[in-house]
Amino acid sequence: MIETTLLHEPLADEHEPRADEDELDEPGLVLGRPVEDRSFEVVEAGIGVAAGLAIGTAVAGPIGTVVGGLVGAATGIVAGEAVERAVGRAATTTDATHADR
Repeated sequence: MIETTLLHEPLADEHEPRADEDELDEPGLVLGRPVEDRSFEVVEAGIGVAAGLAIGTAVAGPIGTVVGGLVGAATGIVAGEAVERAVGRAATTTDATHADR
């Protein structure tokens, strides 16, 4: 008779925390970040799109509108993140810890 040996990792105990669980169970997370941070990004993108649409339409017509909207959204997010990093944490949540502790 042929014995087959399968190499596998032992099943983890359900009560034991997994190593890949770095985040806390904080309510209101959207894609791993607090809702406040995601809402700031929506506002940043919205302002960028509005500015891009206005400038693109004035400069290059309909094609400029599309290109300006896309470039404006990306620029708005990048500029907003830069301002948030320069000013400091915009939203304090329950999992916000200081790096120096």
